[in-house]
Amino acid sequence: MEYLAARKALEERQETRIELGLSRVRRHLKRLGDPHAGLAVLHVAGTNGKGSVCAMLDSVLRAAGYRVGLYTSPHLFDVRERVKVDGRWIPEKDFGRLMGRALRADKERTLTYFELLTSVAFQWFSEREVDAAVLETGLGGRLDATNVVERPLASIITSLSMDHMSFLGETLPEIAAEKAGIIKRGCPVFCGSLSPAALNVVTAKARAAGSALTVSRLPWRSVKVDWPRNEQVLEDFHGRRWRLHLLGAGQGANAALARSVLDGLFGVLPVEEKAWERGLAQLAWPARFAARRLGRKTVILDGAHNPEAMRNLAETWRRSPWAGRRARWIMGVMRDKDVDGIIKPVAPYLREVVTVRPPSPRALEPVTLARAVRRLAPAARVTVERDPQTALRSWLEGPGPGVALVCGSFYLVGAAGGIIHDIQASS
Repeated sequence: MEYLAARKALEERQETRIELGLSRVRRHLKRLGDPHAGLAVLHVAGTNGKGSVCAMLDSVLRAAGYRVGLYTSPHLFDVRERVKVDGRWIPEKDFGRLMGRALRADKERTLTYFELLTSVAFQWFSEREVDAAVLETGLGGRLDATNVVERPLASIITSLSMDHMSFLGETLPEIAAEKAGIIKRGCPVFCGSLSPAALNVVTAKARAAGSALTVSRLPWRSVKVDWPRNEQVLEDFHGRRWRLHLLGAGQGANAALARSVLDGLFGVLPVEEKAWERGLAQLAWPARFAARRLGRKTVILDGAHNPEAMRNLAETWRRSPWAGRRARWIMGVMRDKDVDGIIKPVAPYLREVVTVRPPSPRALEPVTLARAVRRLAPAARVTVERDPQTALRSWLEGPGPGVALVCGSFYLVGAAGGIIHDIQASS
């Protein structure tokens, strides 16, 4: 199948359709010869930090000389960025070929958008004979399509908080139980610092599965930040310092967790100190408090899209050199999110807000978001724009503040990144 035809066929499945369950994927993969069965998998779940931890594991393992497959979601610019080997997107030709194969093996047309992409990732990783496959769950864990993996090298849980309650449960223990569903019998488990309610669930699940549990309780400390270059220096528990090309208040915890995972797997995937140094320094992971210069102005892109992520964003913003300056926040969220929970952490910093509709059928109408912002941040001046491009152009070309922060949804941030690229290319 040609690439554009494959893209069209995939998009017809509508990413808004979410149907959790493993039976469809198992039947489908069996028809393809179970390409996932021989993979050495590091399986990552959690409310926030999944993508960053996956990116760190991928970068460090590649620096150590391993061939690594990386499967993440959502994408920012191109769907192919979800499926990488050796840090490179799957080529268009191979994406079309493997998507065509996946579609032919789905004669009943039952697979969702995410399930088809998961099939492509497993096929590509198998063909490329990766030494390790780092898989990020899409939603939850227990019934997520990636959870067809039966014997992972490690099950990793980054953080646990309230999100996707309509799918995962109304309480933190219920959500923890769904995320902990990636734990497999006899396979080691690693998690970040969790609340007692969540940790109790993960501990009980690991014990029942006979799986050793390692808890990374303390984050590495940020000792130096170069904000314009999107770089910080983290200090670990032994006083060693590591340069990380990634900002954000939560990255110290993510780095500590990634280190505990690979230290725990040293007998299977040995990684020397030099690989850690190179891997963290070379890491490129967009939309995590990423600052970009546009002439005399600065735009910051952050994919914070739930209350916990917004709390981390608020803390990072508070520490940043832009916190005391007039700034315009361009915000857009999905309609299935806890809107009040997203706004409250950043409400004290909101002075100018523009609400927009992210490019997704699941998007909340910007007028509805504007009402919530006015209610929770009454001192803010709130306006509504029809789309992200209009909002960015208005800020960039107008006499407004020199700083803009785009947040609330990865769909919005991805669109903003594309618009910024076009602006820079044409200037």
